[in-house]
Amino acid sequence: MYWIKEMQNAIGFIEDRLLEDLHIEDIANTASSSTANFQRIFSIVTGMTVGDYIRARRLSLAAQELTKSENKALDVAIKYGYDTAASFTKAFTRFHGITPSAAKRQKSDMKYFAPFSISIEIRGGLSMSRKLIPNVPEIAYDGNNAAFFITLLKATLHSMGEEHDYAKLTALSGEGNRFCWTDGTWIFGNEVAESINETPVETQHRVLSAIGWNAKYITIQRDRDGNYMNIDRLQIRQDFISSIDNGFPVIARLNMDDNDLNVFFGYTDDGEKIIGYKYNVNHMKNTPPVDATIPVEFENWENKLYGYILLQSKSEASDERSTALATFKTISMHANKPNEINGKRIGFAAWESFLHHLEHDDFTALVHPELRDRFIIYCDALCQIHARIGAIPYYESLAECFPEWRNELELAIRTLRECAAYGGFLWTQGFTFDDAGFKNFGP
Repeated sequence: MYWIKEMQNAIGFIEDRLLEDLHIEDIANTASSSTANFQRIFSIVTGMTVGDYIRARRLSLAAQELTKSENKALDVAIKYGYDTAASFTKAFTRFHGITPSAAKRQKSDMKYFAPFSISIEIRGGLSMSRKLIPNVPEIAYDGNNAAFFITLLKATLHSMGEEHDYAKLTALSGEGNRFCWTDGTWIFGNEVAESINETPVETQHRVLSAIGWNAKYITIQRDRDGNYMNIDRLQIRQDFISSIDNGFPVIARLNMDDNDLNVFFGYTDDGEKIIGYKYNVNHMKNTPPVDATIPVEFENWENKLYGYILLQSKSEASDERSTALATFKTISMHANKPNEINGKRIGFAAWESFLHHLEHDDFTALVHPELRDRFIIYCDALCQIHARIGAIPYYESLAECFPEWRNELELAIRTLRECAAYGGFLWTQGFTFDDAGFKNFGP
């Protein structure tokens, strides 16, 4: 997170020039940011505007000078940027609850607003409850829900100084080999891997266990009115705050637009708001584009929460061979499973169903809205197919490490490449997963 360093640079610039005329453009330049972006980031990170911060710092220093020196109130007012004694008195009294002249007579300790220091947490100010875990990288989202959990997980572990190969995580999770399809109809949402987990957070548990992480998995149950049945709001907030205080981001499932996963790495106001990236905002219809690399605050987040994962401790992972064999076993079981999961076929049965639809369904009779919906659902399947390309480098590394597996793995890798290329074909032709892609697709 380069923005943390840049924000600290900007705060240093302000502190060095508190007695000078400060312009927001100059401050933003020190953070290598536009004026609008800088002010937005500053507000999110600190909980106050740039102007309020400068004012609080100047009034704190002014109070110190009044109580510890013989300087007149008017001289102090001018020194700290106030043109008249009246404007200084009004601002000073609002901030300190006492007039400058009374402060000078009493010479008692005054309210002090310390300079901010941004690292893992923000210190200073009057009374703040705000915490941020640094170094959570920007989380890229391309609309492919099938592989998105791996992106979130890699970013989460990176913030704790733990680097993992994306291809290996994809393979260990099983997402490089899973496919599901709703038989008998075209339904949107097949690409969400969570929909074919036989147990809650099965995918997440599989990959975290494989790399040695012990975690607590919470699935929230609600009654028909939306009230919590197995947990309360206080416990949820405490879980998030404790995890973030310990330097562990929280991976959560929320009702957020078209994807229900995110990772949160900060909070403010004792958990009243949580902080993360709004990664998929630019994929939504009728929303103005925003800079998705800037953390944002989420309000009323508990009401949208389905469940969350709390990383707790790290144990020694199994050796590479055992881990790979367990992964192959999972893939094989998934491919050959005969029954449906949550109304969806999986493995070979899903492929048969999907290909049957492509071969036998009549698209020519569809009018424009129906045809567009069918195209989007088709892309839904392509998301799953294209996701498997992410696991291929890991299988290639296994072929190098274990020569006795090489022939079988090389055959599987060639097959996966051909399959993934089919999944990515529309994207290479400009047929993106949106209205613009459908327009290119043609009538």
